[in-house]
Amino acid sequence: MEATKVFDWIGRHRKTIQAYIIPGLVVLAGLVYVLVYATGGIKYVYSHSMYIPILLAGFIFGIKGGILMGLFAGFVLGPFMPINIETGEMQQTANWLYRTGFFTLIGAFSGAVSDGVGYYMRHLKWLSRHNDATELPNRSALFDALKVLREKRKSESTIYLVLVSIENTLELKSAFGFNVIDQATRQLAKRLQDCNGGQVVYHTDSAQLALVLTGSDEHNHDVLEQLGEAVQEPVLFNDIPIHIEARMGYAMLNKIKKDPHVYLQRAEAALALAQERDQDVTVFSPEIVSKTEENLMILGELKNALANGQISLHYQPKIDLSNGNICSVEALMRWNHPERGMIPPGLFIPRAEQSTLIQTVTEFALEEALSQIKSWKRQGIEIPIAVNISTRNLLHPHFTDLVLSLLEKYQLSGECLELEVTEGSLMVDMEKTIDELIRLAGAKLTISIDDFGTGYSSLQYLHRLPASLIKIDQSFVRRLPNDKGAAHIIDAAVTLAKKMDIQTIAEGVETREVYDYLRNIGCNMVQGYYIAKPLPVKEFNDWYQQRHGVYG
Repeated sequence: MEATKVFDWIGRHRKTIQAYIIPGLVVLAGLVYVLVYATGGIKYVYSHSMYIPILLAGFIFGIKGGILMGLFAGFVLGPFMPINIETGEMQQTANWLYRTGFFTLIGAFSGAVSDGVGYYMRHLKWLSRHNDATELPNRSALFDALKVLREKRKSESTIYLVLVSIENTLELKSAFGFNVIDQATRQLAKRLQDCNGGQVVYHTDSAQLALVLTGSDEHNHDVLEQLGEAVQEPVLFNDIPIHIEARMGYAMLNKIKKDPHVYLQRAEAALALAQERDQDVTVFSPEIVSKTEENLMILGELKNALANGQISLHYQPKIDLSNGNICSVEALMRWNHPERGMIPPGLFIPRAEQSTLIQTVTEFALEEALSQIKSWKRQGIEIPIAVNISTRNLLHPHFTDLVLSLLEKYQLSGECLELEVTEGSLMVDMEKTIDELIRLAGAKLTISIDDFGTGYSSLQYLHRLPASLIKIDQSFVRRLPNDKGAAHIIDAAVTLAKKMDIQTIAEGVETREVYDYLRNIGCNMVQGYYIAKPLPVKEFNDWYQQRHGVYG
């Protein structure tokens, strides 16, 4: 048995042990008295046997018990115990008083050690169920509470396991230091506790709190609303009000039959979805787990898929509306999985953009595109290729150097490569983004602003961007020509671009009517399924050769 388990067992049965040990210690001290007397008196070594009940008393009863036993043992071997039984010589008072004092010190020392070890073990037990920084009950305590609820739950009650997470922890720590997270967590926990009638709040992760709602559905929803309002209030740090970005996810437990870990996992899955969708609160559903598992499995296979040739680029042509020339193509990834078949880009590209894998994915796309440009040049086809890049790419310290080194590797001019940057990605770190784009534009790369019109802030920076092309988002294009609102937005974008000497391209063109409308308003280029879907390289080559590089 481990020492921790021994002390834990003793702690749980201390009163019972003490009740039985007191008469045992008295009897043991009496037996030592008999032993000492029977062996000839106090001058012989057998008197040291009295340390056994003294040490036991200190161990079981602590410092007070050790001292009392030391005094009792000293008296037992004191004035009534001869030095020598045969001669009848009795002890001097100073002699047995000194021994009593020594016994008392031994008992006090034994008790102090026992008390110290006991305190340490209790502290370890407390730490196993609490967060040391915030002093709130931790994940283990939550699991124990759920187990108790399983035993005592009323049949008519509904249990909600709610998680609240502080999202902007890095921002807070970088501005105010590490202590701000602990203080914010403690203050937030107090609010959550007040909203839930003073019930316990658990600190389950670094900046994550959990609470259990056990009322009716109506009551629990009311509490959730109160929680939503409470987390929006600022916290105080050094008397400064600070905004915290908090989200909630919860799972409903109709029957607690599974391991408590399962229910926490469900609540965390809901919280992760709330973070992904930028929602304040999300409830768990089984579809969340299956989707998350699928996403993680797909991401887990993505790197090998790039290396094993499962992923290739398809090319969708862009048409110059002034003359019908096939002026460029957009490279779009396609994943042909050996077991799953064709995996749509929407299942792996957005998730990859949120991970560090996007650097590998983008480098693969650039390599493939430049290699294809080189191949087309040998065939006499001069077509630039547009490659989509993400926010993470632009913020990567060596991304621009990577692009320039690849151009040098394939001995190509920057004019043959176009980089499409989404409007939203420009807003993350505008100053750094502008610096990187200026470097790339300086190498004669075409910079295109993708999904133009879907953002809300890029117009104020458009004059600073080295963009030579803006791509009007297909959400507007597909509503043409009947939707007047979409038509006005596109007209305004085309007019603005002309005044700034920037070309425009509309994506998502699916009918001749839309094609003609865009040509008539002065849009420079179009792409979409009306012209051609994204094609594998061999099919594109045939498509291009059949038209001799001109559409229509």
